[in-house]
Amino acid sequence: MKQEKLNIKITTESIRCNENGTISRKSFPKAFGNKTQNDFITSKENTDSIFVISSPNSTSVNDANTKLEEIYNVVYLEMYNMKEVLWPVSNYNDTMQAYNKITVDIDPDYYKEIRTVSKKLPQNMEDALKIAKKNFETAKVLYERIYGDISLKTTKHGFVISKIRKNYKEKDGISEDDVLVLVATIFTLMSEKFDKMTLKEALSKVSKYSRLYRLKAQDATKKIYEDKNRIKEEEALSKDALIKLAIEHREKGYALRYSLTKYKKVVAESVCSIKDALAHGIDYKVLNEAKSIVEFYSKGHKEFIIEGNKTDRDNYIFPIITDDKYTSKQIMLSQGLNCPQAILLEKDMDKEDLDALVSPFYNKKVVIKPRNTNYGTGITVFSKPATKAQIMKAIEYAFKFDNNLLVEEYAKGMEYRFLVIDGKCLSVAHRRTASVVGDGKSSIKELIEIKNKEPWHALTGSPVKVDEPVTEYLKLQGLTFESVIPKGKRIFLRTNSNVSTGGESIDYTYTMPAKFKKIAEKASKAFDAKICGVDIIIEDFKKDNYSIIEINDNPGYSINEWPYEGEGEKIGLAVLDLLKMKHA
Repeated sequence: MKQEKLNIKITTESIRCNENGTISRKSFPKAFGNKTQNDFITSKENTDSIFVISSPNSTSVNDANTKLEEIYNVVYLEMYNMKEVLWPVSNYNDTMQAYNKITVDIDPDYYKEIRTVSKKLPQNMEDALKIAKKNFETAKVLYERIYGDISLKTTKHGFVISKIRKNYKEKDGISEDDVLVLVATIFTLMSEKFDKMTLKEALSKVSKYSRLYRLKAQDATKKIYEDKNRIKEEEALSKDALIKLAIEHREKGYALRYSLTKYKKVVAESVCSIKDALAHGIDYKVLNEAKSIVEFYSKGHKEFIIEGNKTDRDNYIFPIITDDKYTSKQIMLSQGLNCPQAILLEKDMDKEDLDALVSPFYNKKVVIKPRNTNYGTGITVFSKPATKAQIMKAIEYAFKFDNNLLVEEYAKGMEYRFLVIDGKCLSVAHRRTASVVGDGKSSIKELIEIKNKEPWHALTGSPVKVDEPVTEYLKLQGLTFESVIPKGKRIFLRTNSNVSTGGESIDYTYTMPAKFKKIAEKASKAFDAKICGVDIIIEDFKKDNYSIIEINDNPGYSINEWPYEGEGEKIGLAVLDLLKMKHA
């Protein structure tokens, strides 16, 4: 048999409440765009107090459920920011109610295929659906303790199960098991009756027949039977218990704000773009999880994005040039942009020639970096005058990662990542060097372990990296990993500020002067870049002095969208705008 050809959509309604359990009267959140154009998140009829949250049309129950969960997690993040919750049950009062719905379309060819396995099915699918509709009334009676007064409507090529009572135990109001059992039941009813059966017997029959339609409902039916008194248990809950449950559901969704429930290996920037897409009604498909290749599609238009920012809009030579730190520096200097002066060293150089080139930097502040690495790999920054021995050791370390390296003058000031898309600077973030704050009792090693358990570091995949530069920098400060730091004192662990080594981003978008944003835009135009990050050192906002230390073709913009401190910008959505993806 061929791959299943079902078209499944799950639609849920959720009542918006304040944290005290009163109905929210706030307007539809701007975070979800235009509610009349958003296919995934909108409002019920003429009230913004009830969200209608729908999965995209999917070819399997699992895919529909997964997408629905991802959309709910996006909604829960906004609910957290707005200090609102979603009422966990269908009935708020006599006038305010919310229900779920499942829509299934069956491809005629698929129906022919399943008839080859299930001989009891009528030859014509419309006849099968009529039989299911007739048999539904007996099944409905058996299910009402779980799903309430559900109803079934048949269409030319499928069916709609509506008025499904919300599953208060699920943060999304419905479980995958619920959907599997209900859909498998309708298929079973196309040829089987539930007359004079108990719920357990009916679910057993559904479990048996569901395998014919590749609906894995065997385990689901067992779980549903164990939950057979769901409504009775729900009705026993007090208002305070429901409010507490609503907050717990929101917290579970909020805890997943930096990650996807299914695809754990995609990079943070892909997660940003997927979440931004879902918030605005754009669907996605992960084509290669390991390489973070994602297809986005909306209203007949599709685009491919790799790692959240690689698209076909940038020319192929841009990443090659930017990977070469020396060449990209020369291009920016030729455009009148300020970059630190640097020399280029080769690994097989004669020691005397190397010493002659490097000697002007002895006893000065200096930066040593590989010519072609990313994410701060192999970089050593001396913010205080470095001895010949220190510089030579840093050079030896950098040569472990590349056969060519740069020795450049140290630029004094704070480092900022300017995110430029289509020639416009959309976000600025300061990358604070990896650090820990003392508590007066824990060692630096223990403080690093605590830091790496923070949601931001753990879920964005940016733990504090412990390596040779950290050991050396602590030694310069007269410290070791066993040192105990006084309460409230911040100790920096390294000199480079890359988030990939444990640095933290702070949003500076609205405090950064426009003159520096224009510098970043000029650097972007020097490479005709559509998406890039420009790293600039600035000592004083009031002065014009700056130093561009790097331009990135593959900027880790999750630090701009999800800063450690501050609100951040929707960079993923801006990338989709660049690609002309239609959205709410």
